Amino acid sequence: PLQVHRRLLYDDNRGVGEALLEPGPDKRGLVVRGRHLVLLDEAAAAAERHRPLAQELVTAPYVVLAPGEGPSYRGHRPGRPQFSGLRRELPPNIHLLTLAPWGAGTVLLRLEHQFGRGESANGSRPVTLDLL
Repeated sequence: PLQVHRRLLYDDNRGVGEALLEPGPDKRGLVVRGRHLVLLDEAAAAAERHRPLAQELVTAPYVVLAPGEGPSYRGHRPGRPQFSGLRRELPPNIHLLTLAPWGAGTVLLRLEHQFGRGESANGSRPVTLDLL
């Protein structure tokens, strides 16, 4: 495990206006524990490995259970454990950022390209999507 703690004896001029000294309830300082993953690979392949993994870890899906009635249930068929409004799978370098209700009968759809120009040999290619 890696423990991270930041303590400053003097103001670092980052907006707090005072030194960062939080002793915590035991007066030994605050301890922040997190999960740190290290990927060891060549620099050219780094983005291809860490972007999809980061998306998977940070935006993992939630399991939502609801009664079997109402408009969200109409598209469900017995024996079908999942539903997708897509006709085909999104390309691996495209990430669905937002799909949310946006007024009467409309939704907000935001997609993002996960890789910058030249960042990935395969993933940086331009993508064209037909949303109809």
